[in-house]
Amino acid sequence: MLRNLLSPVKIGNLELPNRIAMAPMGVEIVEADGKIREPVLKYYEERARGGAGLLISENTAACYPRGANSAHEIGVSSDDFLPGLTALADRVHAAGSRIAIQLAHHGKVGRLDTQQGRELLMPSMPAKQLRPSGPLDLTLEEMGLMAKAAGSEGKPKIREATAQDLEALVSDFADAAQRAQRAGFDAIEIHGAHGYIFSEFHSPAWNFRTDEYGGPVENRARLLCNVIRACRAVLGEGFSLWARIDAIEFGVENGIVPEDAARTAELLEEAGVDAVHVSAYSDPIGPGFTRGPIVHKPSGFVDYAAIIKQRVNVPVIVSGRIEPEDGDRVIREGRADVISMGRKLLADPELPRKLAEDRPEDIRPCIYCYICVAQPFFDRRVRCAVNALAANEIEDAPRLREKTKSPKRVLVVGGGPAGLEAAGVAAERGHEVVLCEKGAKLGGTLRFAALPYEPNERLLDYLVTRVSKLPIDVRLECEVTPDVVREIAPDIVLAGVGPTRAKSTIEGADLPHVFDGDSLRDLLTGQGDSDAESKLSLTGRLAVRAGRLTGLTDDPATLRKASKAYMPLGKSVAIVGGGLVGCELAEFLVERGREVHVFESESVLAQQMAHPRRWRVLHDLREAGAHLHAESEILEITAGAVRFRGRAQGAAEESVPADSVVIAEGLTGNPEMVAALESAGVPVRVIGDASGVGYIDGAIADGFRAALDLD
Repeated sequence: MLRNLLSPVKIGNLELPNRIAMAPMGVEIVEADGKIREPVLKYYEERARGGAGLLISENTAACYPRGANSAHEIGVSSDDFLPGLTALADRVHAAGSRIAIQLAHHGKVGRLDTQQGRELLMPSMPAKQLRPSGPLDLTLEEMGLMAKAAGSEGKPKIREATAQDLEALVSDFADAAQRAQRAGFDAIEIHGAHGYIFSEFHSPAWNFRTDEYGGPVENRARLLCNVIRACRAVLGEGFSLWARIDAIEFGVENGIVPEDAARTAELLEEAGVDAVHVSAYSDPIGPGFTRGPIVHKPSGFVDYAAIIKQRVNVPVIVSGRIEPEDGDRVIREGRADVISMGRKLLADPELPRKLAEDRPEDIRPCIYCYICVAQPFFDRRVRCAVNALAANEIEDAPRLREKTKSPKRVLVVGGGPAGLEAAGVAAERGHEVVLCEKGAKLGGTLRFAALPYEPNERLLDYLVTRVSKLPIDVRLECEVTPDVVREIAPDIVLAGVGPTRAKSTIEGADLPHVFDGDSLRDLLTGQGDSDAESKLSLTGRLAVRAGRLTGLTDDPATLRKASKAYMPLGKSVAIVGGGLVGCELAEFLVERGREVHVFESESVLAQQMAHPRRWRVLHDLREAGAHLHAESEILEITAGAVRFRGRAQGAAEESVPADSVVIAEGLTGNPEMVAALESAGVPVRVIGDASGVGYIDGAIADGFRAALDLD
């Protein structure tokens, strides 16, 4: 039991039953008029039911539509928005939680201003236009969608804020705060971070003013402090009010530094805040985005929160990929008071309740794939790779919780992520489920994906644990034929049989040191076949067999650790196929001291990854010395090398050494297996990669939808 994390706390006069807050997240569920309707209410209700002590709303536009990042942002700028705001506060309270509204003005990234022809409000005219220093790593389609969302058909116009502009801004925020109070919200958070208007005033990289709003940190914090004072004046002393600030601007020359942030926190306390919410910022285009505001490093902002905690007497809220156990320790050590979780509560809104009930194994984990935070770049509603219910609560939550009135006998073929999700949902709804997996263990391709990327192992453990707790007839080492289908006699078959792999036509692909993804998976996960094992030396074969006998290959975590001592691959490895699988494998091998070359025929590698994660992975690979060859064609694999040529006109033929080659491409659907199942005369619904490779998010969504549609 995490007693510190689950202990009560007060922020001003606001009493919270635990110290888990849902972080503010841009989810874009609101329709394009800023008004809250039932889909938004259901989304927040689901998270309120989950037991978080506090929900902090997504960005809401204090001056909507002015300063909004999207038309799909909640508006708070007039009484026209009151009915929806009131309904939201009421719905959260009825579900047993408390809610703070986050008020924002996006300044230089107020995309709706650009779309609608208004000037962008900034503290100063920018000294220069920041551009990514490295490759963009974006497809043409992604760049087009971002440009459309940013309204950048025309060049954005910038307005250097006048004294009158700032007075109006202060007044607008006070007006919005009072309206939120009237609507029934429990607290107000002023968004002073993430490169938005108040953050721009804080940052010497953006604020070049020579008046009372520029220069020393006391002047640069003046605007936010004035907003706090104005809000306090209309809210009264007893109403909880705080601000979110950047502790640091990563990679920004002359940007915000921790000492500035600590001093700003002191000034905010003097101005009347009841807490300080600590975050951080970086360039939002490129790998910096996964330093801040969406941090990839576990507990990435805790050290900064601890600095601020030493300087203020009000509670400190901290976000930044903090696991529950780490959050409990952070609170115990006095480094922060409230842990703000975002992506985790998209993946599993019931995380707080499950912790309180001492059921951590039942928490559906976030795998930090960044699909959720990729969507706002394109002005799209949020998605979650592991929770297909997210942002679909209005349609699916009632059906998910209701037991079926027409239970069916369901055969799920395949124990990968699609099959495990389908079996779990179907059994929870009261269907009779038989789950058949041809391998000796559940997990399918997810078991291999868990080896190079540890968060996938948490998902694997969750899915397998869930199935083990439900009344599901699990049959391992059971290859399903038409006769088996007829013997089981289901009403429907959900076919999660996985993809097939086309045989490579590259010259030399049949050489002994060449592995395809299937053979490498079989060796590393202990499912090996004799053909794959025969490619190894005697020492290698003995090592693999010892791993199977001792159970070493059963556990991805143990195997991950052991693979640093031994891997059935040479010192130089060529990976043919620079998609998601190839790049994750490259990360894994680079960490184990291999010299890695990755070859991809497309112009952008890892296109199957959400682009924020792609930015991080490709950046880290380059920093680690991996060689990434985009737009390349493999000419031949030889005994110790790979010959290739770039696709650019006139590109010369090149060769790189390769002790081992892994072909990480060629996956396709599995129509033959599906046809065989259909021949049994029972209705078949295909889920997961059997109909085309969709990776984890596609598999989970397919399995969820198929099980929900059984009625």
